[in-house]
Amino acid sequence: MPESFQVNADTLESEYKKLQTQYHPDKFTNASDSGRVQALQHASLINDAYDTLKSPLKRAAYLLKLKDIDPEEHNQSHLQESFLLKQLELREDLETLAAKKDLDGLEQMKSSVVSERNQMLEHFENSYLENELMKAKTLYNSLQFLFKLVNEIEAAEEKLLDY
Repeated sequence: MPESFQVNADTLESEYKKLQTQYHPDKFTNASDSGRVQALQHASLINDAYDTLKSPLKRAAYLLKLKDIDPEEHNQSHLQESFLLKQLELREDLETLAAKKDLDGLEQMKSSVVSERNQMLEHFENSYLENELMKAKTLYNSLQFLFKLVNEIEAAEEKLLDY
């Protein structure tokens, strides 16, 4: 796969299946111990790569690592205070909506956060392409909040729907 934030889902799926077929451990049952271990390692690496490329957040982290930027280095001082305050407010809103069992409100909130997240993903890609790597890292750190918030909203919805 090319080094790019944009990933063609069909190509990714096709390459994944091709590599999984080629290196599936079942094909190496008659191989030596080292051959079987190597096949397992390849299969594990292929699965990890697929998971990374499939997830926009993991893909962003991986691209930053390729540029020698540690995406997991946490320094929230570079995040805007207004962004952090908004995250606190959104989490309070989430708690209120969940307590009120307001599925419509949760869905509206999710739609709004997903829209903001998608815009931020575009900004990340542009910053990365323009080699504005510290800006891209800041966007990545902000995206972590938004991805987590969407997951929390979905968990609240599932709880209310008894999934």
